[in-house]
Amino acid sequence: MKIHFCHSILLGIALVTLSLSASAAPKQKRIVWRERSDSQTGLYGTKNFFVTHGVSLTLGGMYYFGDVDNEGLSMNGGFNVKNLSLGGGLRFAYQMPVGNHCNLHFSLMGGTLRGDNENQFKALAEPRDDYRKFNSVVIQPSVSIQYYPFSRAGFYIYGGLALTASIITDYQFYYYKRVGGGKVRTPLRGKTFGFLPMVRLGLGYSWKLTDSWLMSAEIGVDEGLIDTHYMNLDAWPLAPSQNSDEVALGNSFGTWVGRNGQKHIHWNDGWFQVGITVTYRWSNCEHCRIINNYGNRIRK
Repeated sequence: MKIHFCHSILLGIALVTLSLSASAAPKQKRIVWRERSDSQTGLYGTKNFFVTHGVSLTLGGMYYFGDVDNEGLSMNGGFNVKNLSLGGGLRFAYQMPVGNHCNLHFSLMGGTLRGDNENQFKALAEPRDDYRKFNSVVIQPSVSIQYYPFSRAGFYIYGGLALTASIITDYQFYYYKRVGGGKVRTPLRGKTFGFLPMVRLGLGYSWKLTDSWLMSAEIGVDEGLIDTHYMNLDAWPLAPSQNSDEVALGNSFGTWVGRNGQKHIHWNDGWFQVGITVTYRWSNCEHCRIINNYGNRIRK
């Protein structure tokens, strides 16, 4: 009888101990997806909201600079409205995230460029043989990186490489043509094309419209890496094989000497661009943001 009584006491103590242990164990909270990263659960990690898969469309205005406008520093002669093509560039792009702060950006742009140095031409003393102008259609595939330095802001910078095809629909250059024993100021007109490797640099800011739609404002510059025959935007320099008069116009490298004898640094072709971008992002990719370590998912 005493043995059974002792067993009963021990069994009762064990049951009370288990009951107290169960009541003292913390309850696990349900995992909750958050709009921003959480320092304890790690949900959504530290990835910027704008670093995401998506497609975008950009409409922008382009301002040409290069040899046709001025064979020297860009905009050295001041702003020239004739070099502006409003709505000149339409860019379609696909982007994908790389890490927490970068998007890899693939794009295809089509647009128009035009240049006219009439402002500088009118200011020249006679004989005025420096007048140049052109119009072209440009097509540009490119790849670039968008970098968002902050986790909770839409500011970004970008840089990349591009290959631009410039289909010059018409150009007009004046030069002195030898006639008899003298020279005659002659306009040279024609069509040609060029391919130009370029570097793309710029900055922008993005806004969240909805979970799936974004809007961005962007300003940038596309600068040519070389400027030779058949590798330019504006047909200058012009090779003899590119015109009916078989004359060579312009130079490609180093410095050039102006009408007053002053030396200038050669400036490669390019354009400035301001644009508005609308982006559709695939919001279902947000589930990839959770940190792999399951222990960090649950708030303690």
